[in-house]
Amino acid sequence: MHAAPSPLHVVLVTCPPDQADTILLALLRRHLVGCGNILPAVRSRYWWRGELCCDEEALLIMETTSERLAPLFTAIRELHPYEVPKILALDPSACDPAYLAWLGEVTRPRDAPP
Repeated sequence: MHAAPSPLHVVLVTCPPDQADTILLALLRRHLVGCGNILPAVRSRYWWRGELCCDEEALLIMETTSERLAPLFTAIRELHPYEVPKILALDPSACDPAYLAWLGEVTRPRDAPP
């Protein structure tokens, strides 16, 4: 088990349900995330421009490395339809070393040496 400052980040993003798969596939194809899950039905309540809102959204749960975190945030902002998308990066306190090695491999930029 890897237990120091984690080089792995779990990234949470909410989005319209009909765009979740498109966003996730684009991030996977760019090798910005190694894995992603779509929870298709979450109800979000939030303040927006002085009004209390309620929407049905999808929740993306994705994993990436420290090296790919900044480009991932940029890509999400580019792909996401919201003016201010929710993008949260969580740092796990521990990670299986084999999973961490796999994640590093699949998120490596394709023009970078192994």
